[in-house]
Amino acid sequence: MTLISCGEYNEVLKGNSTEDKFNLAKEFYETSLENGKRGKMLKALRLFEQIQPGMRGKPQNEIVSFYIANGNYAIGDYIVSGYKFERFIKSFPDSNKKEEAAYKSADSYYQASPRYSLDQKETYTAIEKLQIYLNAYPEGEYFDQANSHLAELTDKLEKKSYEIAKKYHHMEYWQSAAHALNNFIEANPGSKYNEAAYYYKFESQFIYAEKSFKTLMRERLQKADSYYKDYIERYPEGEFIEKANALKAEMALLYEDLDELEL
Repeated sequence: MTLISCGEYNEVLKGNSTEDKFNLAKEFYETSLENGKRGKMLKALRLFEQIQPGMRGKPQNEIVSFYIANGNYAIGDYIVSGYKFERFIKSFPDSNKKEEAAYKSADSYYQASPRYSLDQKETYTAIEKLQIYLNAYPEGEYFDQANSHLAELTDKLEKKSYEIAKKYHHMEYWQSAAHALNNFIEANPGSKYNEAAYYYKFESQFIYAEKSFKTLMRERLQKADSYYKDYIERYPEGEFIEKANALKAEMALLYEDLDELEL
């Protein structure tokens, strides 16, 4: 393989022999999978893509299509590989490479999924594809990896949703924060972010009540009190228990002030 010069590659690339192009592309492809050299795979892909139109309707089209999808996957061009593997599955539903293609299509979108603060289009696609794979291949070769990826992406979406709700708290929009955090809890009942969400919902409502006019304070404190109870019932030894109890003590003082005003 190392003896093949650029001149020889260009000669095959510009030539008319489909067989020569396929054989050389396959050599580059296999060599790149072994040593991870991106340049070899790019050359292989160029040759495969050049001959693929002439393969349509022929048995060789299946392997060429898979090589193109897998080649893009190998070099990290995941949006392309995700799409190419999808096309492969639709075009060759009886292929013995179907399971691998289904997993790698999902994994391509998993690899393309950005950090939680960015747009999560690829994340939603990856979750959908991973779930399809898990349902279709419950004893599949890639089941454990797919399950792990699914859990990771689900957590990423939960984190994004939680951080959006928590942002209202940072911005001191206390009523909006309590509402958004409550919505997060209802939408994600098993989330690992729920303890923090319960606490910050309570804290937001407490501050909202504390800053209210006296005529509105008691009703808003009562809601904060119900949020306090929600937190301590679920997390009696939670991370925020001391803070929650301190706010509860401040609430008692506010109630006393209100009682005196009403006498």
